[in-house]
Order: sequence, then structure tokens, then C-alpha cells
Amino acid sequence: MSHLPPYNGHLLRDSGGASLALAVVLCAAVATMERRLVLTALTAYLVSSLARLLFHASHLEPLSAASAAGFMVLLGPASCSRRPWCGWRRTARRCELDPAGRQPAP
Repeated sequence: MSHLPPYNGHLLRDSGGASLALAVVLCAAVATMERRLVLTALTAYLVSSLARLLFHASHLEPLSAASAAGFMVLLGPASCSRRPWCGWRRTARRCELDPAGRQPAP
């Protein structure tokens, strides 16, 4: 497979549509802060970003060693960041209300 295949408009639109759909789910999770939706959205983002990281990590041959290292240093943490998960775990209890609208007991 070529590292820079010919332009494929259909594939580009499909990929862009999937990215936009993930953005919609992430925005809905932020807007509602419903536990299941937030965890599902974060899991979908993690799967998406890890797939991208693995693809790019296996296609570094055309780059110089310094460029490949720099690319992975920038892409790796962005793909595998634990920040959203850690932040969610800290605020999960504050985001859930019981049916009467009260905060749950600690």
C-alpha cells in the first residue's frame, strides 16, 4: 500500500463524517454529564485515537528518525491521555443527582 495514495473523496467524507459524529457524542456528553453517556463517549474517543496512533506508528518509514520521534512524542500523549478519565472520576459523584435532584451521599 502506498503511504500517500491517490486522493479518495468518498473515503475522506466517510472519515470526516465519523469524526463529526464522534464530536456530536462528545458534545452531548459534556452538555448532559450523564454518567453512561460520558463513559461511552470517552471510550469511543479512546478507541478512535488509539486506532489512529497505531496506524501512524506503523507507517513511520518515510520519515527521518528525528521526525518520526517528534511525531510520536506529539501524537502519543494526545491519543492516550488519561486526563479525561481522571477528571471524570473526580467529578462523577458531583454529576449524578438522585431523582429528587439532590446530590448523592459521599
